[in-house]
Amino acid sequence: MTSIGLDIGTGFVKCVSDTARIKFPSLYAYRYPASWEDKKGIIEATGYDAVKLSEYADAILIRPVMLGRPVNEAGFAELAKKAIELVLQNKDAMTPNELARSCIAVGLPYDARKYRDDIKRMVTKLFGAKNCYVVPQVLGTLVEACLSDAVVISIGHGTTEIVVFRNDVPIKGISIHNAVTDICSKLRNDKTSYLDGTLFEDNKAKPFVRMLVDGIVDDLNAVRKDICKTPLVVSGGGIMIPGIKEAMISRLGKDIIIPQDPVMSNAAGLFQLASRAC
Repeated sequence: MTSIGLDIGTGFVKCVSDTARIKFPSLYAYRYPASWEDKKGIIEATGYDAVKLSEYADAILIRPVMLGRPVNEAGFAELAKKAIELVLQNKDAMTPNELARSCIAVGLPYDARKYRDDIKRMVTKLFGAKNCYVVPQVLGTLVEACLSDAVVISIGHGTTEIVVFRNDVPIKGISIHNAVTDICSKLRNDKTSYLDGTLFEDNKAKPFVRMLVDGIVDDLNAVRKDICKTPLVVSGGGIMIPGIKEAMISRLGKDIIIPQDPVMSNAAGLFQLASRAC
């Protein structure tokens, strides 16, 4: 039986199965063939292939997820299909019978609960999975950190998640817009800016790092008000931006827990949850 953890974020899709861990940009593009092309019908691409396809003047490039929430159903479905295809490297695992026996755990932002049933129906329809669980995405980081009680801060591209857990249950949380997109939009505002490593070179982001961290810590203090001291776990791709980790440690102390792979920790923990359910 196949287990899959799927985290489709604003910036990147992260997916983990029994056999693979993959990541690619949350981008979907399409265009129609020109008159002299032999191809027929719509031409579609996701991830890095979508970036290449967008070089055609008539191509449409879409970010199907904004602020951590699905905003383009067709594009979101294509991202999910691509992720499942990549992590199920064994062709036999892609057969309808095998997919029907799979367990898939999908993560959404804390404040995106209203999309839970829609995402579950979509994933079940796409793959016919035996079980599909849609949970707060940072529950994956909690599981990956082998904790039951913690405050998880996940600095993503579209949102930063701050969620308090007690006995694996989220009892309080928020999705805030202070996230990586804040820095990207100030440095260069386009749909593929986060793919360009030079965006964060030469201390270009330094003036905005303090602003981002100050905003996150301010909201963190509001969320954990009147809550007894509990471990702080910080994950997400934002922690990899030069200066963010140091600023977070300076504000929150050296005892904060950062997963070994903070970019993939949500998806890795979601995979563990799916494995337990199978």
